[in-house]
Amino acid sequence: MTNLTPRDVETLLDDLAQLLPFPTTLYVDMGAEEWTAQLYYGPVDPDSELPIHRVGIDAHTVRPVWWIDLDEGSRTILLEEVTPDDVCAVAARVAETQQHD
Repeated sequence: MTNLTPRDVETLLDDLAQLLPFPTTLYVDMGAEEWTAQLYYGPVDPDSELPIHRVGIDAHTVRPVWWIDLDEGSRTILLEEVTPDDVCAVAARVAETQQHD
């Protein structure tokens, strides 16, 4: 899986959301360059009304890479060792980040 469409990304994020043991929100930022879905989780920021952590896939690279942004992007984790279709490995890493909140 190397050429991911926005629909492919959304499907992978839906699969990820089903594996996580806490609430998530699928969101597409219409102000971004690419309208690709991201999965938000964690405590909610009162200004944006969105959770402060998010996970997504950079699908516009030679090899798509999962990423996790924590605390409104103050720290980013790239999951370069994880293949785009390994949603279980991503779920484990995301759940690990939530345990630290």
